[in-house]
Amino acid sequence: MNQTASEPILTTDGIPLKVSLQKAERKNKIRAFLLVAPLLIFILVTFLIPIGDMLIRSVDDSYINTVFPKTFEKYKKWDRQGLPSEELYKTMFFEVKEGSGFSIGKATTRMNYAKSGWKSLLKKSKRKFKKIEEGPYKEQMIAIDKRWANLDYWKAIGVMVDATTAGYYLNAVDLKYDVNKEVVRQKENRRIYNHTWFKTFKVSFLVMFFCLILGYPISYLLATLPLKYSNLLMICVL
Repeated sequence: MNQTASEPILTTDGIPLKVSLQKAERKNKIRAFLLVAPLLIFILVTFLIPIGDMLIRSVDDSYINTVFPKTFEKYKKWDRQGLPSEELYKTMFFEVKEGSGFSIGKATTRMNYAKSGWKSLLKKSKRKFKKIEEGPYKEQMIAIDKRWANLDYWKAIGVMVDATTAGYYLNAVDLKYDVNKEVVRQKENRRIYNHTWFKTFKVSFLVMFFCLILGYPISYLLATLPLKYSNLLMICVL
């Protein structure tokens, strides 16, 4: 009798009932997953991937490093006390001169965020650099445009040296990096986002407050009134 009680219950095809139930449950789960798979793929492709890509782009600052790799490498060794050495000027000269117009143009858009004027400086310099055949490059670059002797322009490159940046998020709260890559407040005439944030949250809290004041009593009435009155009230709400 004990032996019979310990034997597993079998189905008609000889498979233990427990195993058969597990297989059936597994098939049901797979079938249910396949039913929602198109929706999951749609959400992944149209929602999650674009948001993930946007979040990556929001901190990505690597493109400019690919346009001026040698310049940035030498820039990291500069002490930022006076104007850079001839070697750094020379490296910048050749990377501007030999770089493609599209790459330089795209990079200068980013550089203009750090220091206004970079776009016009490099556009002018790339055109003028074609006439320079040999060094010294520092004096000739400064002769082409005095901004090459402006220390603020060189220091502004330091904001872009790292492959990632929080600069875009800082801009959203009226902050920025200075030339020493320290977080400082924006100029008075550019502090617009914090005021916008304040107004947005103010409106949001007001909407939430009035929704609670108006919504809760109506919900209570809908739940407690007789059906004929609650249906009429629901029609009025809709």
